[in-house]
Amino acid sequence: MNIVLFDLDNTLIKGDSDHEWGNFLVENNLVNAKSYKKKNDMFFSQYKEGNLCPREFALFSYEPLTRYKYEDLLKLRKEFFKEKILPIILPKAVKLVNLHKENNDIIAIVTSTNSFISKVSADYFNITHLLASEPELINNKFTGKLSGEPCYQEGKVSKVKDWIKINNLSNFKEIFFYTDSHNDLKLMEFCTKPIAVDPDNTLKKISLERNWDIMSLR
Repeated sequence: MNIVLFDLDNTLIKGDSDHEWGNFLVENNLVNAKSYKKKNDMFFSQYKEGNLCPREFALFSYEPLTRYKYEDLLKLRKEFFKEKILPIILPKAVKLVNLHKENNDIIAIVTSTNSFISKVSADYFNITHLLASEPELINNKFTGKLSGEPCYQEGKVSKVKDWIKINNLSNFKEIFFYTDSHNDLKLMEFCTKPIAVDPDNTLKKISLERNWDIMSLR
């Protein structure tokens, strides 16, 4: 049995779902357009540079979830997926996921994007296991707080280790991990088969130095 882990943003899809969710909120006047867009772009730049504070970003990005009823958020999420995510899903990524399914591998998406937003992508790929940052939900209402540890950098490793333990998956042969981002370096080091997918410049350099596989799904 192999375990296969996929990053979501800029790996399975050609874009960043967290950032696109922010754009969706701005374009539909669900937040203060000017100030929200400025902060959303700032956090996205910090992420790409590798110096994002995930807890600070969580407080920013989860706040809009507190403004609406859960049922209304589900409708918004459906519109968001159709408008922003569906057009950037990579056909080659779908084929790769299906190839691992045919091999009877255990598949999970491991993403820093919160579970409420990333679940629609996991559902599209028909991937049951989703390891993500978790916005706190009490009595079917988002509180705006982060529940547990952010699924980011070292936090991804912790999430994966806990998931393996809880699901009794310790008898794996290999752990594959597909990602584009240098922010996932710790998880790549943890896995036995790290694969850089259309990597950013930093990850590409590291992958070449360490002789890790590099591939494209574009």
